[in-house]
Formats: sequence, C-alpha cells, structure tokens
Amino acid sequence: MTAIDEKIVRTPTRIDLHLHSAASAKTRDRGNVELARCDIDHIETLVSRLDERSVNMCAITDHDIFDLDMYLALKQNEGFGTLKKVLPGVEFSVSFEEPGRKKRTVIHIVAIFDDRKPEALGSIGSIISDEKELPQYDDKENNAFSESRFTSILRDIGLDAVLIGHEKSAGQEQSRDVSSLGMEKANEVILAEYVDAVEIKNRRKELDIKKLIGFYDKEGVPFLIGSDCHDWDVYPRESKTSLERDEDISFSVLKCLPTFEGLLMSITDSSRIRVGNTAFFNSGAPMLDEIEIGIGEQRTAIPLSPGINAIIGDNSIGKSMLIHSLSGYRHLTGNAELREGYKSYCDREGIAIEPSLEPSLEFRFDDQSSVKTTLEELHTGAGDSDYFAQYYQRHVDVDGAKAATKRFISKCVNALESKAKFNDAVKELEACEVDLHSSPVSEKLAITGIPRAVSFKTIDAFISALRQEEQSIEEIRSKYRNLLSELGEDADQKLLSAIEEISRVRKLAEIHRIEYEREDLIKKALRSAAKAEKDELEAQKTDEQRSADMYAESLALHAKKIADVVLLGNGRFNKKIDFHALDAPRATTEMGQFLFVSELNVGEADEKYCKSLLEEVFNKPVCNRIVEGIEGDTPLTTQEVSQAVSGTKPAVSTCFKDIEKQLHGLIDQLHERRKITNEEIGVDGEPSAGLYGRLFFELLAEDSSNYGVYVIDQPEDQISQMAIKEHVLDAFKRMSRNRQVIMITHNPQFVVNLDVDNVVAFSRDEDSGSLVVRSGALEYEGENYKMLDIVANTVEGGADVVRKRLKRYGSERN
Repeated sequence: MTAIDEKIVRTPTRIDLHLHSAASAKTRDRGNVELARCDIDHIETLVSRLDERSVNMCAITDHDIFDLDMYLALKQNEGFGTLKKVLPGVEFSVSFEEPGRKKRTVIHIVAIFDDRKPEALGSIGSIISDEKELPQYDDKENNAFSESRFTSILRDIGLDAVLIGHEKSAGQEQSRDVSSLGMEKANEVILAEYVDAVEIKNRRKELDIKKLIGFYDKEGVPFLIGSDCHDWDVYPRESKTSLERDEDISFSVLKCLPTFEGLLMSITDSSRIRVGNTAFFNSGAPMLDEIEIGIGEQRTAIPLSPGINAIIGDNSIGKSMLIHSLSGYRHLTGNAELREGYKSYCDREGIAIEPSLEPSLEFRFDDQSSVKTTLEELHTGAGDSDYFAQYYQRHVDVDGAKAATKRFISKCVNALESKAKFNDAVKELEACEVDLHSSPVSEKLAITGIPRAVSFKTIDAFISALRQEEQSIEEIRSKYRNLLSELGEDADQKLLSAIEEISRVRKLAEIHRIEYEREDLIKKALRSAAKAEKDELEAQKTDEQRSADMYAESLALHAKKIADVVLLGNGRFNKKIDFHALDAPRATTEMGQFLFVSELNVGEADEKYCKSLLEEVFNKPVCNRIVEGIEGDTPLTTQEVSQAVSGTKPAVSTCFKDIEKQLHGLIDQLHERRKITNEEIGVDGEPSAGLYGRLFFELLAEDSSNYGVYVIDQPEDQISQMAIKEHVLDAFKRMSRNRQVIMITHNPQFVVNLDVDNVVAFSRDEDSGSLVVRSGALEYEGENYKMLDIVANTVEGGADVVRKRLKRYGSERN
C-alpha cells in the first residue's frame, strides 16, 4: 500500500508549505544568486534535504508566480524517502486599505491549491502573470495585488485553496508579511482559511482580507510553520545568513493523510496541528490494529486508528453486532436472546468477524443499555460499586446517622409508651370497684403477697450490649490496623484498654447476675412453700373465713394497681422531635470544576425525616395524634396506638416493641446517595440528567489509570446537542490522546465536529443488497468513494455539518 493510498493516519504528516525556487528571482527576490541556483537541475538537492528532515508534504510557493515545470519536477519525486505529497502553491502580495492609514497595507498570503484537477494547474501561471512571466499587479505603487484582483485571480484559477498568512517570528518583522500590521496585531491574526472555488466563483464577491486578519487569540489559531527557504543548499534555514541552527528549526506536523483534503481538514480543526516532534496518539496503549471481517466469500481487514474510530450506518444494519462480535459476545452473557439474534443475523448475511477484543485490551465497554444505566445511577445516586466511586474521597457518616436516628426514635417510642401505659393503668383502675365495708377478721392464718419471679431482661440486655461493644472495638482494630499504625503506638493500645474496661464492667454485671439467680431461687422456694401452705390452710377454712381472706387480697391488689398508676405517672416523659442526626449531612470532594457530593438518600436525618418515618408506620389521619403523644400529654392507650398502625396491627402485649422494630427497619434503608454537581448548581441543587452525561465522558477522559480500548454505542443518547458541542466532543478528543476509542454513532457532531480519525461505514449494495463496509479517515478519497460524501449521505444532518466544518468562504463562522 503506497502512502497516498493509506486510509488512516498512524503517524503525523510533517509539512513545509513555504519553499522558494529560482522562479522567485523573477519577482521579489531579483538578484538573489543562491535562489537562482534553486532550479530544476538542482531539484535532487531539495528532495534530499527534505528527506533528511523527514518532510512528508511540501509546496513551492514562489512570490506572485507559479512555475508549473518546477512543480511537476518536484512532484515526480513523490514516494522518494519521506516525501509523500507535493502541492501547488503561490505566495501572493496582497494590499488592502486599513482605516487610519493613507498607504495601503501589504501582506503576504500563501495559497495552497487543490491538486485533484491537474488539468487546471497549467493555467495558474498565465492567470497571475503576463506574457513576460511577470505578475500583473494592479497596485503598482506597492507591487501587489489589490483585494479585488486577488479575489479575481482565485476565481479564475477555479481551484479550492487554503490561504495562509505569512508571519515571521516577533522581532523579525518585514514590511510585507502579516507582522507588518504591528507587534500587537501580529499576535491577533488568523493564519489560515479555506476558500471554496465554486462558492467564490458563484458569489462573485471580493475576498475580504480583513476576515483573514481578525482578532483571534493566537493560542487558538492553526499555525502552519514554513521554512521560507531561499537556498536549498542550507535547507531548512532560509539562507546562508540566517542565524538559526538546523536543529533549532521546528516544523508543523499535521494529523492527516498527506493530501490537500488532509490539509483542509487540519486547518479547520486546530487540534490536528502541532509543532515539533510530537505524537497525536499514545503508541504504547493497548489497541486493535484492525478488524477482520468476512462477508460471503470476501475477506477484509479494516484498519483501525489508534485514536477515534466511528462506526456509522443505517439502523439494524449490524453496527452493534460488530462490537459485540469483536468481544466474543461476553457483554451479553445476561441477554441470551440478543446474543442469539446477532448470531442469526451473521449467519443470514454470511458475516464472519474475528473476536479480537480480549478483556485485557478493554478500558470500558458501554453498550446503549449500560450507558443509560450508568447515567440513571448517577442521577439517582445509586450503585455502591459504580465506576465513579473512586472520585468520592469523603463520605457522609451513614452508620452514624442510622445509629443516632435509631436511638432518637427509640426514645420517641418510649415517650409514647410511658404515657400509653399510664393511660392503660388508669383505665384499668377506673374499671375496678371496691365495696369498702367491715369484714370479720379471720381466725385462720392467711397467706398474701407471694413474691414475684425475678426479671433477668434488663441485666441480660446490659451484658449483651457490653459484649457487642467489645466485639465492635475488636473489629475496628482489625479493619483499621494500617490507620492505627499511622496514628501511633498509643492508638491501638487505647482501644485495647477500652476493651479491657468494658470487659471489666461486663464481668461485674455477670457476677451481679449470679445474685439475681440466687434471689430468684429463694423466691421460687418461698412461692412453692407458700403455695403448699396456702392450699393446706384453704382446706381448713370456713366460707366466712375464705370471704374475709379474698376481701383482704382484693384490697391488696387494688392497692398495688394504685401504686402502679403512681409509678407509671411519675415515669411519664415527653420527647420533642427536634432532631439532627449529623452536624455534616453531606461530604464533598472537589475535582477541577466539579463537586462530588456524598449525602444521605433522604437529604438529612432530621425532624422532618423522623415525622416521615412515623407517617410510614401509622395511618396518616392519626399520625398527628401520635406526634402529640410523643411530644406532650395524650389520652391514647396501648390499644388505640396499636389500632393506629397501618397494615397489620401489632398485639397489645408487644405493641411498642413491634412499632420500634418497624421504625428501625425503615431507618436501615438509609444509605449513601452520590451526586456530581458544580459551583453553578451548588451542593443543594439537583443536577440534570444531561449534566451527568457530560460528566460521564469528562471523567472518562481524565482517567489515566487504564489505557485500554474504550468501546461505546451511541454516546449521544441522553445528552443535549449543546452539551455535546460545548463539552462532550472536547472530552472525547482528550480521551483519544491516551486510548483508542471505538464508537457507534448516528450524530454528525460525533463524526465531523469531533474530527474522528477513522470512519467505518456500513451500507448495502444497491444491486445485490449485500452488506458493504468502507472505511478511512474523514479526508480519505479513493477510486470508489470519498469518505466525507459517505458521512454526508449516511448520517442524518451530516451534509450540513460537513459544510459548516469546512468553513466555506462567505458563510457565517461557526
């Protein structure tokens, strides 16, 4: 494959579009002896020098003259050494009127012409020059072409052209280059523009030179450095008197095929232009060199660029099938139906694709569903193991919020219980009537007030809580061993001391529990003896004696109920629901212009949240009464509280325990919610789904931890056209500097404006209906197709985007 037939760019194209030959000695450089020797007889000298400096594409641009024979002589050397392309060109002296200046300003503009119509090149010389081969200047005072004459010349030549303002470095200004406009304006000139021959001819409009000298930031201008060599023997220096050393002279390098179309695509996207020995791709990154695809009996190897490869074509033509086939369908393990559908399609179309995208090569594989899922997770803040977890350095204390909320809610339930149980006791007491009267004293012994069994509930819960604390601290020691080492030797020792102190208290409680057991044994013995004695006494009593004893027992029982009401009344307490679980309900991590926010999924565990929990457990119509019962006095009984619970009603005996359990279960649903925002939106604001689409690709572009291949299906989904234009395209350009990208897209912005390095186009043959795959850089033009035409005709809206990208003369700048 010859250089001119290459479909994609693998190495930069080094250019020099500002060389002079002996023809310039007829115009601006009369008397230049060294230049006079730069003729056809010495063309080998120039070719050799170009090869020594690894120049790939060049043009001889003589002052106001075009030597066709010289151009053809140099062009015959295409393919020698590093030289791949020779383009025709002329350096024009153009004058124009400038406000505030009496004398017309003259600048030099290098015009590089499209060489794809060789029959038109023969007329260039006669259009510019007269019979004596001298320029036909209409501004004779300045030996220059006026704006209108320059426009006329371009119109008559009828070839597309790239115009380059000739500017020397600061401090070396001459009277007839862009720098003649002054030091300040020399830093504000736009150095390149494309002129469409058809448009300028049809519009019959004068070329406005001032449009080439607009006020643009020099950093954003596409610089095309040329040697301006006037002596081939000392190339790349300008002449023998030049002070530069050869090794100090830099060249412009373009990320393009060595063609006029490649030059054109470069000047319309300055990211394709650099200076010096530089690389546009990460040659050390893992990548696929090609895709091997068979269609019927034909086998094709589609070359892939190390940069961005865009797959385009009609819907349902096999684009998604291609990327899944490359990965051996491993990303469809959970979708057997789709996998089998792709395989059936391949069988039906006679397609065979070599699965060459090994897992070790991948950076990420995002099909349409995974991108959508990722963006939804970003928007909802779900997904603990999502790709972006690495960017959240600070986290909200979810466990602390849960624990604090549970403690507070338990106190609220206890407050309600303290009053409901008091109301229960009062109601039960009110229901009892005691007929006070004198009763004969029984002559027989009566046994009352048998001791109750000892309750172990409180002390067992205490011992269990202490044991859990010991285990928790031990887990902390194990989990954070490295951090404890950083804190110093004392840190771990203090935790050990804490465990020992808690253990000591637990052992005291366990000893005290033995006392509970002894007391319970004594009470059990007393109850057993009392019951036996009572039974024996009962057998000896008369009815009158039994009546007297029962009356005494009734008085004792009522006395106990009164005592219980007094105790429960004293135990009542209110709990104001003025709660904030955390002083910092969110944590933020700054990264560039973005804020990575970790917060509770409920926003904040506060008074509002606690009341919402109560509304989840209790019927809403009575929820206010429940809140009133927590915060103040209430007539509610346990039975009424139980009936207020929504859904299944808890038993009265376990009412508050069950309510507390339900509330704690809801609290357990607290989790970390992550969101990404910026200063404009603020940490309290809610970013849009579109912003997350932008952030998604921004962060992928910044990821330098993995240089594998990034595969994505339709990145334009979920993102606005404005966000794509202003943010996402730049993210992909930055991404391509580190890794190969293979994308499927239907959006012309992701092809033309993104300036992808390779297009793989799927279509069907009009006659046979079989699948056809064509590929190449945007500027590629072969015998059978031109890639820009394919893009314009395949992608919806592609034709308009292509026209805008080429910045046709006279059209509005975009």
